[in-house]
Amino acid sequence: MTRIIQLSDIHMVDQGTLAYDVVDTAEYLARAVSYIGDLLPNIGPVDGVVITGDLTDHGREQQYARLKELLSPLDLPLCVLPGNHDDRDVMRASFPDQSWSPDHDRLNSHVQYGDVHVLALDCLVSGKAHGFLTPETLDWLETELALLGSEPAIIALHHPPFLTGIRHMDAQPLHNAQELLQLIARHAGAKITICGHVHRYITSHQVCGPVMIGPSVAHAVSPDLTEDGASQFCLEPGGFLLHSYDSSSKIFSSHYLPIGPYAGPFPFKF
Repeated sequence: MTRIIQLSDIHMVDQGTLAYDVVDTAEYLARAVSYIGDLLPNIGPVDGVVITGDLTDHGREQQYARLKELLSPLDLPLCVLPGNHDDRDVMRASFPDQSWSPDHDRLNSHVQYGDVHVLALDCLVSGKAHGFLTPETLDWLETELALLGSEPAIIALHHPPFLTGIRHMDAQPLHNAQELLQLIARHAGAKITICGHVHRYITSHQVCGPVMIGPSVAHAVSPDLTEDGASQFCLEPGGFLLHSYDSSSKIFSSHYLPIGPYAGPFPFKF
């Protein structure tokens, strides 16, 4: 069994500051790391961690350094990709151990955790809120998937390739989503697509199979699906996703895990 933790939308800020003057994102990340550590004996071995963008709030060197320090207790292999709040050049310098593709300037990478290949895509458009995958990135992904044959893959990016019904988030979409979905659909092996950006756990079944948005470990976008819903966030409990791949059945499964502590566990009584 291969197990991969997905964290998303950490929005690390400078020491002594709060995101949006409200959210202590460092404290929320520290809480998430501690809680994951407590859960690991019940989860079983974890092969790696993928962070699906918005690692920082402003893409500053000191924010990436603070993020890495807070993540260090996990002591697990780490795969990161940029979101619209990140800075591509600063991120590249801050994570020199990442296996970025040398073919172009985008932060695309291919890592293998257990039996699963993780293909991490850079859809950052500098200075903009929306996402876009360059032709070079799509060509890279098509080549990598072709080389995998029928081996299992997780395709990871920041912006979701589907609309969520949260209008102010759907206004900053992945612009070439359908091109990506059709490309992934051609992969012969088991596959899931994971992303972030919307700060809520949302799933969709697309032509390529399951696509899911991971929650933020910190603040959540308010679940307002009305036509003129305001752009707002709330402090629901943060969460993360645990993706598992069973090589015998060749099936992925994913768990949403809210970050505690909370009461329990209590024994079932029948």
